[in-house]
Amino acid sequence: MQFTYKTATGNITIDVEEEWVAILQDCDREEYNNDHAETRRHYHFEACEYEGQDYADDDDAIERLLETDAAKRTVLPLLDKLTPAQRDVIDALFYKGMTITEYAACKGFAKASVINARDAALKKMKKFLKTT
Repeated sequence: MQFTYKTATGNITIDVEEEWVAILQDCDREEYNNDHAETRRHYHFEACEYEGQDYADDDDAIERLLETDAAKRTVLPLLDKLTPAQRDVIDALFYKGMTITEYAACKGFAKASVINARDAALKKMKKFLKTT
């Protein structure tokens, strides 16, 4: 029985026993299913980079907004939209003037966790600013 391999440069046909054809077809089906699942359900890390940055948001407008006293009063209603943990991070970093390192040490968190919480809170606030 003949089996055809499909390659990037063309097709190759070989003569093999019927038992091997079933095994090779099974392998091809499994490879297709695995590749298909990978593209549907998973997000490749290579896709995260855009021009050398991991989807970084260089817009520091919201941080500048939080630095002025008059603006802080404007932003207070947005704090109600945040989770208690996010409110605590924003309060400590922007209202109390703590650094990320100080806040992480005070709470016993990793510095990266504090940065992630801050970024999530700012993103949520930015979203609500756009809708109002």
